[in-house]
Amino acid sequence: MSGTCDLVLRGFLNREGGRVMVGSSGKMSRVSLFAAMTILVAAVTSCYPGEISSLDEIDLVLTFYDTTADFESNVTYAMPDSIIRIDDEGGSAAANPAIDAQILAQIEAEFTAIGYTRVAAGTPSDVVVLVTASRVDLDYWHTVGWWGYWEWWPGWGPGIGPGWTPGYPWGPSYPGRQSLGTLVITMLDPNSSSVENQEIPATWVGAINELLIGSDANILARMEDLIDQAFLQSPYLQ
Repeated sequence: MSGTCDLVLRGFLNREGGRVMVGSSGKMSRVSLFAAMTILVAAVTSCYPGEISSLDEIDLVLTFYDTTADFESNVTYAMPDSIIRIDDEGGSAAANPAIDAQILAQIEAEFTAIGYTRVAAGTPSDVVVLVTASRVDLDYWHTVGWWGYWEWWPGWGPGIGPGWTPGYPWGPSYPGRQSLGTLVITMLDPNSSSVENQEIPATWVGAINELLIGSDANILARMEDLIDQAFLQSPYLQ
């Protein structure tokens, strides 16, 4: 397995200014999301002509962000103490306490490292961070039933309620589906919400493909590096 192919598979995909960034040997090139995934398929074919024997050989980190967002002004964030796991009925599946607490702690550590301060639910914050995990294949930018996942959380400001959904400015240009076990970290800006459209704008998303597939030990062994990669390839968050 070459280092270049491993880098492509393991995470240097980042949407910037209407494109996706694909990293290879430290170099960046601009391609569409479709082309990026085509490159990944070709990489898998060329680097792994036989059976893929380890999950970390196919790990992939995607990050998307709104190029108009003012990340420099972000200082505080609020984040629920739960990961919503979307099951095959579209509802919220049972949590995995052994994994979820460590994932949330890692995400909090990453935000702390880039200068963000976590505040309690109900305290005004610059952004809200939500974490979901797919138990099925589903669209990256799905919004059906979204409020039902999060209505229990007391951190929403006044005016946000049933019928509200996230707004993904890059969504129409970058359709796609997340695989079973994908972990998605979404940053929302409730202070810029559209009352007319009942939308809370998403400013950044980090998606880790199939992180939650495998044993608890396997997931935890891969978790730190992959979550860290989502932040490493998003320097604009600082």
